[in-house]
Amino acid sequence: MRTLRLGGMLVASVLSLGMIVTHSTPADARSTRPVIAIHGLDAVGDPGVSCAGTWNDMERKFHDWGLRAPFIEISYYRGDTACDHTINHHGSHGKHFASGHYSNGSHGANTDIRHLGYHLAWYLYRHFTRDGRTVDVVAHSMGGLIIRYAMGQVANGHPRFPPRLAVEDVVTMGTPHGGARWFAWACPHTQCDQMDAGSDFLKWLEEHAWEPDGFGGTDWSAFGSDDDDYVAADRAVFMGACHKVWYLSSSNIEHGDFLHVRSGDTGAKKTTADVKRRNRPNDWVTDMTSHWPVRRAYLAATSGNY
Repeated sequence: MRTLRLGGMLVASVLSLGMIVTHSTPADARSTRPVIAIHGLDAVGDPGVSCAGTWNDMERKFHDWGLRAPFIEISYYRGDTACDHTINHHGSHGKHFASGHYSNGSHGANTDIRHLGYHLAWYLYRHFTRDGRTVDVVAHSMGGLIIRYAMGQVANGHPRFPPRLAVEDVVTMGTPHGGARWFAWACPHTQCDQMDAGSDFLKWLEEHAWEPDGFGGTDWSAFGSDDDDYVAADRAVFMGACHKVWYLSSSNIEHGDFLHVRSGDTGAKKTTADVKRRNRPNDWVTDMTSHWPVRRAYLAATSGNY
């Protein structure tokens, strides 16, 4: 049984740098940017994820709700299938914590997350930022660490990273910003070690990339759940996000549900979700009529509506 698969994703949408939108921009104007999805950890066997199997539900609903642009799925593991693009040929395989490569230059579970962040930064820069286009990002699980590290190093002016990244919104779901549960020490791979609470990697993020800004500023949202067996809710929101959503146990959101649960007609789930949420500088409030994760991710990424 493949019990250590953690899906991770990034979603990005695009506008020109000369037209960087603010969060007062109407939703229909913001939904014209492409969506880029990047999966997370697969820690069993020869790592690989089916992008189509992971993202089809979210892609379909984003388009149903008004996304008028492509939904582009990104790969980096050797065994990835049904993805649209790879980050592997952006940047050098011999630079910035290079490790865990196969002979064809693709990556495995022993590739340092920092190296993946390096490749991701150059992918975003070369496909979007340098052409004057802004992106939004939605990240599930380890994907949130990859984009946070990429943006943190660019914001800190690391010489091996691009000069800037234009990322307006980032939404992370079930990302172990403050460390993962049992699998981090039970799993023997580099990426699991880095997601263990107290790792040097997570300490660096806490100290140097608490809420990194891209070119023009970045608005972060972090989602967690009491029922996530891989990442505790308080660890999923342990970063400087301006917007935080904590799904309560009565909502029964497990780790993979962030990518699929979109309305109350899914299984036995009720019409609305029970959450705690916080929009800085306000305190936490309880909301028993909240959106389910896919809908809330869409609103946060494309309309600034929380």
